[in-house]
Amino acid sequence: MPSYLENPVLKPRPFYHTGFEDSLESIVLKEDSKTETGILERVFSDKSKNLKATVKALFNEILLRERIDLFLLYKIDADIFKQNSYIEQLKVVAGHSYALELLKDLSTTRMKLESNVLDLEREKRKEYLECWRDLSFLKKYLLSALKDYWDLSKRTDALLYDSASPGENENRERH
Repeated sequence: MPSYLENPVLKPRPFYHTGFEDSLESIVLKEDSKTETGILERVFSDKSKNLKATVKALFNEILLRERIDLFLLYKIDADIFKQNSYIEQLKVVAGHSYALELLKDLSTTRMKLESNVLDLEREKRKEYLECWRDLSFLKKYLLSALKDYWDLSKRTDALLYDSASPGENENRERH
């Protein structure tokens, strides 16, 4: 049976690969170099900086959680591999041994190792679920912060456009 990481149907895509790259990159990576001249621009600039910082923080938390998930899954897979290697070594030893007491001890040890593998698989499934919950929570708030940021940008553009050219707005209304 293929593992979770090998099965493309089960493997979740990172959030930032779902079409938000351009928007997120422009918010997270690019710095505003505009200088505010009026009181209206300063008010909106402060709110925009606050929302931008929120988006950056949430995005970084998502990236961190994905990295932690990969690290934990790697460690669990390494432990599973190690346990399976011990099981295979016990099979080889049991095949060459004829002492009944030794075979009984090897069988008991093998059962413990197989139980450990099952526990590790259970831990792996639990990590998948916890990661999904954490990322769902973070993505919900990231999308909310992005919506607020985009709404503020639209309002800022509309208000600054209206305040910059009142004569043009009157001419536009007449036509």
